[in-house]
Amino acid sequence: MFFYLSKIFWWLVLPVNVVFLLLVVGVVCLVFQRRRLALTSMSVAVFIYVVFGMLPTGSYLLNTLEDRFPAVVKMQDNIAGIIVLGGTLDPVTSEQRGQLMINGNAERVLSLIELSKYYKNIPIVYSGGSGLIGRPDLKEAAMMKPLLQFLINNPENLILENESRNTFENAVLTKKVLGDKSHGKWLLVTSARHMPRAIGAFRHQGFDVLAYPVDYLTGKNTQLGWSINPAAGLNVFTTSLHEWLGLFAYYLTDKTTELFPSP
Repeated sequence: MFFYLSKIFWWLVLPVNVVFLLLVVGVVCLVFQRRRLALTSMSVAVFIYVVFGMLPTGSYLLNTLEDRFPAVVKMQDNIAGIIVLGGTLDPVTSEQRGQLMINGNAERVLSLIELSKYYKNIPIVYSGGSGLIGRPDLKEAAMMKPLLQFLINNPENLILENESRNTFENAVLTKKVLGDKSHGKWLLVTSARHMPRAIGAFRHQGFDVLAYPVDYLTGKNTQLGWSINPAAGLNVFTTSLHEWLGLFAYYLTDKTTELFPSP
């Protein structure tokens, strides 16, 4: 139920949808001579567009997420295994075109290749099912299996978890797949902005995880200023809002014990 409700709620609060709805309400109010209500609705739409599209609100929120867990600069010893979260594939286009369509989270897979060359004798879990309500058959881990087996240094150590639909299920089902082998310290690989929520979910399932953040969207010394591209600015805010809302939702529904997990 949480999976479906989260999809519906996200569609309702998606900033571009909110702006569009406010503009439609404004136009309808003008048609029915409700000028004050129309002005209010359109003013709120413009406010959202300016504050979250032109001001550095999204960049600041995103940078805060990405800086929560530091990048790994030195490989750690005594690592029990590696967990890589899915989200690197466009499954629908991949199916339609007959070849894998990797999206903007490709660094997760690239890091997996690098790590497999350093850690040659430990299990590597790739966790990712289908996050699509209408296409539960498009399971990312299963679709990625041939490529991963070809690219990584030790394909015999690859373990696929292909039933999870979100981050919480990544943690729950990875725990189930590993069973008694889940003990020890595990490297958790995912996008830096997603790392706080992922760490919280995996810790909640009893994992001892070490963050290995990748796929940064902001620089370490990102200059926060006005954006001359409001559409891009609104997209950055949308990305950060998704993660912040996810953190709150996981905390309120007991999917993590920490509101904003830290190292």
